[in-house]
Amino acid sequence: MLDFKMRTMKNRFRKVLSVILMAMMLISCSEDYLIRDNPTATTDDKWWKLESDLRSYLELIYNNSISPGALITGVTFQANCRMQMSGVTDESVFRANFGSWHDFPLGSATTSNAYLADLYSQNYRDIRNTSRILENYTRVYIEDAAVKERYAAEARALRAYAHLKLFQFFGPVPIITRSISVEEARNTPRNTEEEVVRFISSQLDSAAAVLPASYPTSDAYRISKGACYAMQVQLYLTVKNYIKTIEYARKLIDLNTYDLHYATSATVNSYEQLFSYNALENKERILFRRTGNSGAFFRFGPKSLAGQATNSPTAVMVNSYETRQGKTLQELGNDSLQIYWKNPLYKNNRDPRLSVSVLFPGQTFVNRLLDPFSGTADPIGAAQSTQTGFWIRKYVDAADVSRANSGTLNFMVIRYAEVLLSYVEALVESGQWQHADVKLYLNKIRNRAKMPDYDETVYNNQEKLRELYRRERKVELAFEGQRLFDIRRWRIGEQVLNGPAQGAINPVTNQPVVVETRVFDPRRDYLWPIPLVEMNGNSAMKQNPGW
Repeated sequence: MLDFKMRTMKNRFRKVLSVILMAMMLISCSEDYLIRDNPTATTDDKWWKLESDLRSYLELIYNNSISPGALITGVTFQANCRMQMSGVTDESVFRANFGSWHDFPLGSATTSNAYLADLYSQNYRDIRNTSRILENYTRVYIEDAAVKERYAAEARALRAYAHLKLFQFFGPVPIITRSISVEEARNTPRNTEEEVVRFISSQLDSAAAVLPASYPTSDAYRISKGACYAMQVQLYLTVKNYIKTIEYARKLIDLNTYDLHYATSATVNSYEQLFSYNALENKERILFRRTGNSGAFFRFGPKSLAGQATNSPTAVMVNSYETRQGKTLQELGNDSLQIYWKNPLYKNNRDPRLSVSVLFPGQTFVNRLLDPFSGTADPIGAAQSTQTGFWIRKYVDAADVSRANSGTLNFMVIRYAEVLLSYVEALVESGQWQHADVKLYLNKIRNRAKMPDYDETVYNNQEKLRELYRRERKVELAFEGQRLFDIRRWRIGEQVLNGPAQGAINPVTNQPVVVETRVFDPRRDYLWPIPLVEMNGNSAMKQNPGW
């Protein structure tokens, strides 16, 4: 009996330690995100004992790191953060009573922007915490050595992923591979681009050699071999190393683990189902956040349905979708463009992905007529209402109408369609635009959405195929957090992020709604600035150009 009580007390003590550890990891200050926890604290002296200790530490890092923005401060930093970030691109306009994404498209962001500081520090906290796992995991008792090494490989991949995100947002950053002191954190210079790429790639290679190709359903969210390959694809596409992009994309494809999601019934829209509760478990997801879009309905839904409509799709986004015959609106001429601009679903003749991703004036959604121009419950331009006359529909599942901020939808951080489109881009840009896989995978993605094969008499050279794959990427991955990096990689910010951001046609004035005038400076805006708090605290840090 005494032994039982002792075991019970020990288990309770361990649970308390778990809570303390998690609380400590969430503490934020300007310097602590690179610094070892107090070496005499419970985390080091008492924590690293059992597999459950190691796993719970790793779980918290997953919950932070695999949220698309990897941010934890403020109400906006749920995992749907990356969807909200579409507001810094030509996909949507961001408006909310919180946060400061809105400064970026207006050209008024500064180095003291709070979102930047959180983005930077949270990723470095993840780097510190994964490094601590790698420093301490050998102290944990796990009977199966292979399981212990798998946990270490997950930590190594998560650390690489945090470096990758920092690299995508800020350019070359300091490489950190261990817990470091306050003094070291105050004098840590940036590494070169070559060094950062080599480090991330080597870490992902090392992890992929250990990690499994797949997990049981209960662990499907964990980083796998394929997820490491997909991160390599993102890494090498970022630096336009097309040969390496092709290499890792082929490795992932050849695993035969992933596929596009297809509904079991031919009458069901497979693309629509992919972002709903009816496809929570699917073969397309490579890396996902469990319940990562729990607040999607609340954040993006119409005001009349208790939503906040934080992001309103732009007209240029809506007008990017082809007709069902595979024609662009520009091909059809200005008269047709105006018809479809006034009524995007005219004669039900648009790419089906449009109505999956966007809601329009005059549509009925969850038994509610959406009419932003008649002074109803969804007035255009009002607080927590659409700014453009359009709403994001992707991930906004009608099943969440009564639980707008507490749904359980997963968010796919990386999915198979993205990898296929990256593979196609690398083939086209490396001069292999006639490769059979270009046609195969572009049409595979289009056909899944019930779109026809592309017209080979039109898209018959490198320039035209570049136009096609860029449009396919834009509409297939709409609002999923990839557009910012695409704009940067293609160097098209001057074209798509300057001038008026327009919305739907106002039926009274017969003119498009103009929400704001956007400003993009190519001398500085292809990278975000190192946060002011980091510049002030690190004497060796150099700022990005123009900031």
